[in-house]
Amino acid sequence: MSIFEFLLALYAIVAGLGVSLLVRSVGQMIEARDRVRLYWVHTCWIALVFVGHVVSWFALWRYAQHNPWTILQALLLLCVPILLYLISHLAVPELEDDRVHDMREYYFRHARWTQGLLLGVLVAGALAHFVIEGSLDLTGARGVRAAMAVVLVPGIISRHPTVHAVQAALLLLVMAIAVSYVAQPVG
Repeated sequence: MSIFEFLLALYAIVAGLGVSLLVRSVGQMIEARDRVRLYWVHTCWIALVFVGHVVSWFALWRYAQHNPWTILQALLLLCVPILLYLISHLAVPELEDDRVHDMREYYFRHARWTQGLLLGVLVAGALAHFVIEGSLDLTGARGVRAAMAVVLVPGIISRHPTVHAVQAALLLLVMAIAVSYVAQPVG
């Protein structure tokens, strides 16, 4: 087993836990649909986090031929799925009680944390790229990362619903662009 395969396996475990947690949470929302008041911005965030997990996992293939690996490089890469896991944990409340859950209220209660953590994902990914490749590249998919960071900042600062609505629409656009890069062959 190469070091990359070992790192990929560890990455897959953490990312898999995050995706599993997110899917479980959506399943709980479906089960509790009579007690859940949906909020479209919150729903966009769930989709964004799911796509973030998948895109980050596939983006790791960029480093398949990289050698030698340092602990710093591995830690920076592993920060990405760890932070995405934390966002997945905050994405949906536990719905096992019998009370009504307002996703708008829940979203705004956790918005700064989820967006701050996602900004951390972007920074960790950029730092990992810089440390591994030795350059700061803002073209292509890495340009998408920079655009997302710019879109996240207003949502971290402001709790105004209009800011978050515009932000969600912009993030959906950025997500669509990111998915277009994933549509390219891997490896």
